[in-house]
Amino acid sequence: MKISGFTFIRNGVLMEYPFIESIKSALPLCDEFVVVACESSDSTKDELEKLRCEYPKIRLIDEGWNVTKKSGSILSEKTNIAIKNITGDYGLYVQCDEGIHERDYDKIIKVLEANLDNAEIKGFVFDYIHFFGGYFSYAKKTEKRFFYDKEVRIIRNDGTVFSWGDAMGFKDINGLKINLENKNAIPLNATMYHYGRAKNPVGMYKKDKEMEKIYNYKIINALKNWVSNYDPRIDRYIYSDFSWLERINRYNLEFHPAPFRELAERQDWDIDDFKSFMKEKKGIKQFFRMLAYRIVKDAINETSNAVKKIKVFLGNNKAK
Repeated sequence: MKISGFTFIRNGVLMEYPFIESIKSALPLCDEFVVVACESSDSTKDELEKLRCEYPKIRLIDEGWNVTKKSGSILSEKTNIAIKNITGDYGLYVQCDEGIHERDYDKIIKVLEANLDNAEIKGFVFDYIHFFGGYFSYAKKTEKRFFYDKEVRIIRNDGTVFSWGDAMGFKDINGLKINLENKNAIPLNATMYHYGRAKNPVGMYKKDKEMEKIYNYKIINALKNWVSNYDPRIDRYIYSDFSWLERINRYNLEFHPAPFRELAERQDWDIDDFKSFMKEKKGIKQFFRMLAYRIVKDAINETSNAVKKIKVFLGNNKAK
């Protein structure tokens, strides 16, 4: 049995993604690891080259970065480039803010070996822990308003499985989602540790502003700044009320996968810092600003969706 790790990364240093730690956490499971190194404006490529010198099983593929659709689809495009270049029986996808704990390695291997010849199973599902506001607080399992609790992160590499949308999940060549509900995926009973929001307030703000460029049109981002709340939908919930979080003892570094423990140990802020970083603005004026933002955003998104549907309709008619 051969396992190929794969991921993509852009501006990992600038955006403070723990991409080196993510890759290291998966490497012991992998016979090779393919990284699509997208065009960056920082030293991400240099850091990857250093890592490749240390771990020859890593293979780098250079790619550009040209966002043409405001839907996050560029993320799946780059993921699929990685999939096309892996050679293992299985592909282990670790996004560059995710990590695997070494205590789960044996468990994962056993499930994969047991299903090597079971071609009907296309995916393998991890449970998730989502850190928020640092390395010592994460979303409770019952909290699903903003956090997913399971995702496929290992796929059967038989040419029939592809990343879709914003690279959160996978589909087969017939468009069927790979998940537990469709019975083409099974649980690993292992955990993926998600560190995408384990940042200090400034780092979180910087990341969210960068992601806006992938998902939103410029006018929507301009209106968001005009409204000037951190995020009009979730500001009060996310940044003022932390009852939805589990807390970890700051001395319990073993809770984390080994490569992430040094990052956790270096944390020099507290989650309560978020409460004073960017407070929610209120009042009648703010209410109408927020209303205008939401109306324009919905109108633009609906128009964009309508255009897509018309293009699909015209394309189908041409095919006939």
